Amino acid sequence: MQRYLLIESFSEITLPDRGMLGPNALFDPAMIDTPELADYTEDAGREWAVHIKRENQITKVFYPFNPLDAVGWKGDLTVWRINVKDIRPVMSHRYHLPPSVHTTFMAQNFVICSFLPRPFEEEEGAMRVPFYHRNIDYDEVLFYSDGHFFSRDGIGQGMVTWHPQGIHHGPHPKAIPLSRTKDRTDEVAVMVDTYRPLKATPAAELVENLDYWASWK
Repeated sequence: MQRYLLIESFSEITLPDRGMLGPNALFDPAMIDTPELADYTEDAGREWAVHIKRENQITKVFYPFNPLDAVGWKGDLTVWRINVKDIRPVMSHRYHLPPSVHTTFMAQNFVICSFLPRPFEEEEGAMRVPFYHRNIDYDEVLFYSDGHFFSRDGIGQGMVTWHPQGIHHGPHPKAIPLSRTKDRTDEVAVMVDTYRPLKATPAAELVENLDYWASWK
């Protein structure tokens, strides 16, 4: 079974400022895949519909030709993708870095972070799991794609957690002793921090784990 996390943005998706880490931090820009222009001449003679979404309403515009009949583009605004295997997480052997260091993409009102396999902090006494905290500015959503998320217990692949603004959260009690028995993480997870509060849909309520709060006991 395949599971996907789909994030819809109404603003341009950009890359974070890597500052002193340099432009090649996290991933080499040469690893970015962009679309190859295809030959659409053989699609002539049929009608094409473009769906335009604005304020949750769909408008359709119809063309007698393929609207993607571009011969090239100028500038850097395009569709692109990056494989998580090409992302190199920032690490520190002495200090557990905050989640913001793993920011992969940025939009106007949210950021997307990628948590990937990495070595644990190795200095004696160093914290290996996230510190307890509550985000007073962001809602936090985590999609667990693969592996074992080291700061959680009872979380499986394909699951999603949501921590609203102001709610305390952090590592589960079992995660702290478990982190002392391993030398690296094997997680693949995506986090979305949103500046505006989120609301659960009726579809989300149908799959909600009502006992999730008790996982910190």
